[in-house]
Parts: sequence; C-alpha cells; structure tokens
Amino acid sequence: MPESRPLGSSSIPKVAGVQASGANTRRLLADPRPLLGFFTRLPGASCASLESIVQAFPLVPVVGWVTGLIGALIALLLAPVLPPAALAAVLLVSLVGLTGLNQTDGLLDLGDGLMVHGDAERRRQVMHDPSAGVGAVGAVLFTYLLSYGALVGIAQQAGGVALFDRGSLTLAAAVVEAEVFCRLTYPVLAWRGRSSHGGLGSAFIEGFGLRHVAVSLLVAAPALLGAFWLGWPPLVLGLAAAGIVAAILLRVSGRLLGGIGGDVLGASQELARAAVLLAVSLGLGV
Repeated sequence: MPESRPLGSSSIPKVAGVQASGANTRRLLADPRPLLGFFTRLPGASCASLESIVQAFPLVPVVGWVTGLIGALIALLLAPVLPPAALAAVLLVSLVGLTGLNQTDGLLDLGDGLMVHGDAERRRQVMHDPSAGVGAVGAVLFTYLLSYGALVGIAQQAGGVALFDRGSLTLAAAVVEAEVFCRLTYPVLAWRGRSSHGGLGSAFIEGFGLRHVAVSLLVAAPALLGAFWLGWPPLVLGLAAAGIVAAILLRVSGRLLGGIGGDVLGASQELARAAVLLAVSLGLGV
C-alpha cells in the first residue's frame, strides 16, 4: 500500500503500478473518503492507498464541500463578534489550515519554478529543491493577500452583525462557493493537461477524460444554489474565474514546465480560491 503524500509535495517519487489504474480501470464513482484523508487534515480522515485516492479523484469537489461548510459555520458564528478584517483572517487561516498547507507547498514550488531562467527540465529541478526562494515567497504572499483582501471586501459588503442574518449568510455562501469552485481546476487540468514527468501528478492525469470532468461538475453543481444569497453575478464570475486560472496554468505549465505535475495541481487550488473570492467580491459590488 503506497503512502499517501501531499499533492503539492515535490518529494513524491514515481509510484510503480499507479498508471495501471488509469484509462482502462478508472471508475466514474468511488468512495470519496480517501480524498478527505489525502487533501485535508481533518480528525478521523483515514489514510488510504494511492490507488483508491486516484479512483476517487473525479469526486474531488466533495473536499471543497467539507472545507467550505466548515468555513461557512465559522463565518456564521463569528460574524456577529469579529470585525471584517479579523473575521477574514480567521477564515483564511482556517481554510488553508484544514488542508495541512499541502497545496501551499505546491504554490511555493510553482513560484520558484516560474521565477528561474532555463528550460523546462531546469525549472522542474528547482521546483524539486526543498528550499524556498524569492519566487516561492512572492507566490504565496501575493496569493494569500488577494484572498484575504477579497474576504475582507465580502465581509464588509455582507455587513452582517446579527447571528444568521442575511449578511452572515452571504459571507457563508461565498466561502462555500470559493471552496467548491477552486477544486474544479483539478479535473480541468487533469483532462486537458499532459504529465510533465512521472510522479504523483501523472497518476491523477492518466486516464482522466471528459466524463470524469462531468462527474466533478455534477458534484459541484449544488453550489449554484448560493444564488439565493449571492445573486447570479458573483456565481457566474466565480465559476469563470476558476476556469481562467485553469486555462492560464495549462498554457504556462505547458510552455515553461513541460506539462502538469503535482505542484501545479496543488497550486491551482490556492490560486483559484483567490480568483474566485475576488470575483465574488466584484460580483457583490455589481
């Protein structure tokens, strides 16, 4: 049984036999619980085999539902007692902390890889280096500053001061939308991207087709009910923002890194969260 490791980790070797679970045997539906053990640090989330995680990968928005609902509960309970800036900080720390900073590791590596000069192989070598350079620091700093600023803006626009009033419900719905939609970059990258090298990323990409993307979209679809609190502009803009992040990463990683790896997949979640939250904040202003 292979050991479960962070998706954003660059220290994961190629796992023998993983790609055999790709195009010929990858199912549309599987037990989603291994995803929680792999993508979060929730108490009781079990460690599972890599094969079971790969099989369940089309259901990855389930992870967003879990982290999003936890974040929504935090927003509802703390909105009456914390000012917008403090509430935004608590929410962002909670959401990122639930993942154990695994995807942050991918964001760090991607920042360094894009910063260095050289061909794709040289960039991937830098990404595998455990030390963090200025590109890594900049990528994380800029991404989380944008996420934090957007959360502050949403909290201010929501204006909720009472427990479970419309303002706090709007903030809660925005958190759920961001957490679910930012996981949609995974199926898009796995479907349209090519593997840059043998490793964990290739295990998720191998055999991932349009029908698996459809499953991911169906799992995420109930997030559209957030229109009751947010309205349609924030929802449409948020979904479009996640798609734009995926499209940019596909182009950039293909041109500069030789394809998609585990670091790019992990970083996509953090980048998409920032983009979705900014889009929601803009949509609420409209």
